[in-house]
Amino acid sequence: MFWKKKKIKSRDFFVSIGAGLNQIPLIIEARKLGFQVIGVDKNSAAPGFYHCDLKIQESVDDYEEIYIKLRELLFDGNIAGIMTKSYGSAIITSSFLCEKFGVPSLPFEESKKFLNKKTMRKIFKEKGIRVPETARLKGKNIAGEFPIVAKPQIGHAKSDVKLIHSIDEFTEFTAEHESSSFIFEKFVAGDEIICAGIIEDKKYYHILMSDKKTTPHPYFVDLMHSAPSRYMHLTDKTIETGQIIADAFNIQTSPLIMEFIVDKDENLHLLEAVPEFGGEFIPDIMVPAATGYNHLAGAILSVTGNPVKKPVKNTLPRPVVVKYITGEDGTLASCSTDSVKNMPDIIFTRIFKNIGAQIKVPEMNHDRIGVIIAGGKTHELAIAAAEEAETKMNIRIKSDDE
Repeated sequence: MFWKKKKIKSRDFFVSIGAGLNQIPLIIEARKLGFQVIGVDKNSAAPGFYHCDLKIQESVDDYEEIYIKLRELLFDGNIAGIMTKSYGSAIITSSFLCEKFGVPSLPFEESKKFLNKKTMRKIFKEKGIRVPETARLKGKNIAGEFPIVAKPQIGHAKSDVKLIHSIDEFTEFTAEHESSSFIFEKFVAGDEIICAGIIEDKKYYHILMSDKKTTPHPYFVDLMHSAPSRYMHLTDKTIETGQIIADAFNIQTSPLIMEFIVDKDENLHLLEAVPEFGGEFIPDIMVPAATGYNHLAGAILSVTGNPVKKPVKNTLPRPVVVKYITGEDGTLASCSTDSVKNMPDIIFTRIFKNIGAQIKVPEMNHDRIGVIIAGGKTHELAIAAAEEAETKMNIRIKSDDE
């Protein structure tokens, strides 16, 4: 066990902001711990509602309306915890509701800052956290600034992020986009790592560092996450950054995902930090498979005031890879996961596209076909297992010319 359970009362409610497919693991963990779950989603057919005791059909953006409906539901119950496995506005809604119901979390006013990358850069720099330099795109020396990375000021993760190599590409980009809505950073060459952690009682705890592989530039689509990271010796430095962020935003309890570039001198450049579990199947599948630590349950118990055993930072993770399936332009003609269900090293598979769906060379994460998560005695064996599974899935894409 990773925590000591206190007795959870029969009318202690856990609120899940969102009830989509990706929210189901969080809902199930809350139920396993003994909470009654209230799900919130605008989709009346959201699959997570099937696992909830009560549901509120409302957009996760409308936190004031959700608050009113929660108050109406609570005749003799108590809101013990509120969380989301989503991102963006769902984080703001969770923070608002936590503040209203006295649940320790991220302050509501601070939560809004995480949606604006320009604001975040400014705060990180003020706190002494190294971030990629802002590109100076005026004056005689503009050519020396390239390559640069364009990022939308408002957005999530790598959505609409693009690498620009020259003045001509920059001119073409600004002709198609409103440049004032983007920030432009100097490109930092190096390896990407992701650090998953949790803030409890204002202290940051490291859970897992993984290496990240993306598509060739100009786009930054995730292709693979692997643990253990080759940069585990930098864990203490990432913990320092996590603690600075916890202090800067007065975060009491929250998961935290940080993404860094490690340059040739092993300097860490923070690309993004968000008070959420993160996607890519890292918290609900990769973390427990690699470390044995139940990240979701630990976070739920922490936010609901239950004692939690802290993750051990120096534990060497079991080799685990999250490999995404991608393809060329065409139509998905065949794909099956049945042939890999009994493969011993395959932990999880999911296909995102239906037969007949249009497939394209990935420019964003939504263009990926599916995912395979595999383990092994070594990193190489885990990758080999994932590659073997992909072959057995009989994925065939019919080109548009056929």
